[in-house]
Amino acid sequence: MDTKQINKEYARLAALFTNVDKTKLELVDELLKKAAFLKVELDDLQALVRKHGAVEFSSKGNSRQTQCYKTYIQSLGVYQNIIKTLNTIMGRNAIDEDDEFDEFMKQIR
Repeated sequence: MDTKQINKEYARLAALFTNVDKTKLELVDELLKKAAFLKVELDDLQALVRKHGAVEFSSKGNSRQTQCYKTYIQSLGVYQNIIKTLNTIMGRNAIDEDDEFDEFMKQIR
């Protein structure tokens, strides 16, 4: 596991929370660290799945998912939940400016 990549991903994710209340940022800091770790781990697992495939065959001709692929799918679910939680926190705290669609909707009303 490359600590440098994890730190880089952590910095990228933390930069998304610049407009969030500092107290809440402290609360989600561990989630940011976990998300950064999982992102790098998922990238590594994805490379392995690409190299070795997602399915393995037994000597009897039966097929099953590889352990690497199972781990990838499980980790992906956890990562998605963490990102969803972070997005919810960010969405409640970030100051959203109106975009073109919002302006259009205001004109219709």
